[in-house]
Amino acid sequence: MRCCWLGILAGTCISLAMAITIPTEIQNPNLKAYEMHLKVLLQKILWTANVKRCFSVITDDLHYPIYDRIFFESVGRQVIPFFVMRANASEDLLRPPKQVELFVTAIKASDCELTLITILNGWQVQRFLRYIYDNRSLNLQKKFILLYDSRLFERDMIHLWSVFVGTIFLKRELDNKFTISTIAFPGILSGVLVLKNIANWELGKGVNGRILFADKTGNLYGAPMPVAIAEHVPMVMWVNATNSFQGVEVEIMNALGKALNFKPVYYRPNQSENLDWELETGYGNSNPDGYGQNETYIDSMLIDEVAAHNARFAIGDLHQFQVYLQFVELSLPHDFECLTFLTPEASTDNSWQTFILPFSGGMWAGVLVSLFVVGTVFYGISFLNAIINRNVSSGFFRFLRRNHAVPMDPKIYRRISFRIAISRYRPPKESRRPRDLFDDYANCILLTYSMLLYVALPRMPRNWPLRVLTGWYWIYCILLVATYRASFTAILANPAARVTIDTLEDLLGSHIPPSAGATENRQFFLDADDEIARKVGNKMEVVGPSDDLTSRIAKGQCAYYDNEFYLRYLRVADESGSGIGSALHIMKECVVYMPVVLAMEKNSALKEHVDSSIQHLAEGGLISKWLKDAIEHLPAEAPAQQEALMNIQKFWSSFVALGVGYVISVLTLFAERWHFKHFIMKHPMYDVYNPSLYYNFKRMYPEQ
Repeated sequence: MRCCWLGILAGTCISLAMAITIPTEIQNPNLKAYEMHLKVLLQKILWTANVKRCFSVITDDLHYPIYDRIFFESVGRQVIPFFVMRANASEDLLRPPKQVELFVTAIKASDCELTLITILNGWQVQRFLRYIYDNRSLNLQKKFILLYDSRLFERDMIHLWSVFVGTIFLKRELDNKFTISTIAFPGILSGVLVLKNIANWELGKGVNGRILFADKTGNLYGAPMPVAIAEHVPMVMWVNATNSFQGVEVEIMNALGKALNFKPVYYRPNQSENLDWELETGYGNSNPDGYGQNETYIDSMLIDEVAAHNARFAIGDLHQFQVYLQFVELSLPHDFECLTFLTPEASTDNSWQTFILPFSGGMWAGVLVSLFVVGTVFYGISFLNAIINRNVSSGFFRFLRRNHAVPMDPKIYRRISFRIAISRYRPPKESRRPRDLFDDYANCILLTYSMLLYVALPRMPRNWPLRVLTGWYWIYCILLVATYRASFTAILANPAARVTIDTLEDLLGSHIPPSAGATENRQFFLDADDEIARKVGNKMEVVGPSDDLTSRIAKGQCAYYDNEFYLRYLRVADESGSGIGSALHIMKECVVYMPVVLAMEKNSALKEHVDSSIQHLAEGGLISKWLKDAIEHLPAEAPAQQEALMNIQKFWSSFVALGVGYVISVLTLFAERWHFKHFIMKHPMYDVYNPSLYYNFKRMYPEQ
């Protein structure tokens, strides 16, 4: 109540300041009769309007005498706060002075139910209505009473009268009779401005407040409503099976159509037009007071359509950005979306390297060192055993001894007698004893390697020290192979770990450039209080819709910012079958939970009913149900691989190991063939028809 009286005081002060002199009574009988009849009509209208909070009066010098003490005492059933302002005829109310701005602000702050404008200059009234429309200076869904003037109904005023639906016009007829009319709603939504007469009044008659201020927005009588849409999962989706649009916001619009009795007409805006809107924080660049110096840009073609009055509604996952409010009206949020980034995902699955993963690098080095150490120990024990048994042959450590033999004269090789003697050579019985398994160093390495792979020895060594060492080495091999198999089985039975980006800090550290589909999203980061978010905004680039977006993300060329459900759609909508979706990851950290809204025309008369219907749909659980239906085919995460399932990607390492064995075997075969061809076959004692001649010669002269 204190606020109301403060508003009265402010209105009175402004009135006294603006009213320098009270005009003297004009001795004109017609004017006196007009004022008297208009005063009576306004009193009756105010009485039937049943104003309970407050009302305001904006008048000129001609009509100012009407509003005397008797007028204000007779319009209410009790003392009602009111505001009175007398406008000068020379004032441009499109850019009113500060006093007028304060007056209008006081009216809006007091939430007055009715505004009475009795200004004879229709041009001045038109500009004042534009001012309160552009700046939302008053609640345009309240009741307004205006004097009829044809200048108020020019074509460029159509979009204003589509929101001033609670306005009635008083038109003076002959004999001081008045015609009371209003805007034909919802007919004006079709672009036709028609006045509808609702009453004819003359002195002595009453007025019906229910007819004058009837609710026009509760029933739109099946009027078609153009709705601009942009496909964006899960709010709006085109379904080929039904040849129609589906989605959460489509269901909301259909429900609003049933509640308010209108028919939504969906259409896609023309994307070929320039979609950049230059928004100014003032009235234009030409303002001499400095308005419009700070500029921002928006990319939404939906806002473009509604601001241009081509559409009454716009749907397509619009978020509640303050910059939109300069051109459109936003409904109550019907959902809060998790906005985050779609990032590339790396995997620790090395496929062909799987067979070396069970051991670390140090472990593999230890195994290889032990292989040569144990082979050398076998060779050394075999040599010591030969010394003890006095059976040391010249073959031991031959690679460490220098060749002191004198090269044989090539003429000797050609002697027939020498070749016959070599061919008849038979080793003595004491030297015919077969050598043991580990008497040759190459055999030691090969046999220790074969035991490590669980390949049995051709036979057990004859010497007991070597047999004992072989047994302990078998125990070592069993432990080593069991450890390898256990680790290898665990690697095969468990999915490979994934390397993902889950926070903004990780995104900055990855040096992957962030991107978004609209300038408004980038500006959101730049205006954030968080330093990390501002750094992301500085690096963010705005990208348009493209077919290769998911492939660019998978290659690490960008990270895309949008709502979680649309990012799920991008991940599963890979129609090429390239498997790109498996390389994409949705960041777990939500950057922000952004309200999702519908867009309506600025100061839309339907906003109150739309907000009420959305609240009822949300409370009834219908919006949650529609959202669940829309995202049922969009998995939250990529399907996890079954732990015990063996696939060809994991088994690829076995083929690699087998291939490595084949390659080494083939290379060894070629190496042996090359050695035989370039060394053995070129030896003077080699005879292709008598191969034993060469080997007997080597037994007799191993140094040659």
